[in-house]
Amino acid sequence: MYRCPECEGEINQASEICPRCGADLALLAEAALAAEPSKPRSTPRLLLIWVWVIVVIAGGIYLFVWYVLPEYSATESPQQAEVRAIDALRAVQSSLTRYAAAEGHFPESLEPLGEQAKTAAQSALRGGYTLQYVPGGTVNGGTAHTYSLTARPTRYSLLNFYIDQTGTIHMTHENRAALPTDPTL
Repeated sequence: MYRCPECEGEINQASEICPRCGADLALLAEAALAAEPSKPRSTPRLLLIWVWVIVVIAGGIYLFVWYVLPEYSATESPQQAEVRAIDALRAVQSSLTRYAAAEGHFPESLEPLGEQAKTAAQSALRGGYTLQYVPGGTVNGGTAHTYSLTARPTRYSLLNFYIDQTGTIHMTHENRAALPTDPTL
């Protein structure tokens, strides 16, 4: 229960007019709110709020640039990026050929090829390409006797490349992985 500010009698909280004295409680509430002084924010507090907002926005932009955007060097032309991808494909293909000559089959992943394949994949990535190795043609021993290696661009308008155990590089301008049926380089 609430008390009327005029007669101090108990009233229902939903009442707009006091049943005892007839005082208009809505007008009294508005007058009481208007009489309350509003506390202005101090300049240092406003400055602190703005600094905090700017720090949060700058942190968000920093995280977006470093963790969301792909690693790409804008100083490299599309032709240089494509040459880098082709060189990476050839380096991995030569490592795969040496591995197959020594082991009699192709590996299940690129990890057994060592540092040369890792360096080639990193070089392709710096040029804006990702390499994907897929072993295939397994026989009853479960070992791979064929493979496909594709280089997919991370940005639009670059060529997609494909190479397999034959050593022939195929390419396409379409937004898909290159296939062995695509034109050769």
